[in-house]
Amino acid sequence: LKTRMLLGDATGPRDTHKFVLEAAADAEAMQFVGAIGFHSWGGGTPEHYSAWGDVAEWLNLPLLVTELGVDAAAYHTRSYASFHYGLREARMTQELLAYARPQGTQFWQFTNDYALARVGPDGAVEPTARFWLMKHFTDLTPHHSEALASSSDQRNVLYTAFRKDGGYTLHILNLGAGRAANLDGIPDAEWQVVETTEAAQYQQKAALLSHSGALRLDLPSRSLVTLTAKVQAATASGK
Repeated sequence: LKTRMLLGDATGPRDTHKFVLEAAADAEAMQFVGAIGFHSWGGGTPEHYSAWGDVAEWLNLPLLVTELGVDAAAYHTRSYASFHYGLREARMTQELLAYARPQGTQFWQFTNDYALARVGPDGAVEPTARFWLMKHFTDLTPHHSEALASSSDQRNVLYTAFRKDGGYTLHILNLGAGRAANLDGIPDAEWQVVETTEAAQYQQKAALLSHSGALRLDLPSRSLVTLTAKVQAATASGK
């Protein structure tokens, strides 16, 4: 068969990696498998996400988050139509990237069920605050980029980093109060800054310069800040 099958596609992340182990141990079955996948509804712990990533690495197959979503019942109450829900999506995205290490994610969904935009009385389409949060990930993360090892020493600050052809993207999600942050282990460069808060979305801020692998910046309360830079000699890695 030319068609390859998706192993798992489980409807949640909590210990569901165990469902795929029997097939994973069957060499004849595995010749028809092209990827492994799970849905993120309900969320999980770092250990739950890491288990899926570990299985994918063991099988040497790409891992896909085939439905990236927070609350499968949110469309009943339209509770998704809030900045708070958008922050929950951003948090889940950061945690999945950091712990599950997927090669791809399929956001649920760019339709009216979980609409990222609203239609006004005059028929005009208006992006919501959630739209701009998702735009950080879809527009500023280079396609087919390399995910870099990254970590944060603050529970309410989630940090991921990517690199492609000397270009770097750093996503910093601050779920708590406004604070100053120190980034270490990054290349020296001029960093372009895009910032989204509930009051101001996708704002281009003044560029920042890193020196000796370090950069200090201010993170607004409940914000997503993305830094991008082009580095000629791409030798540093995120930390």
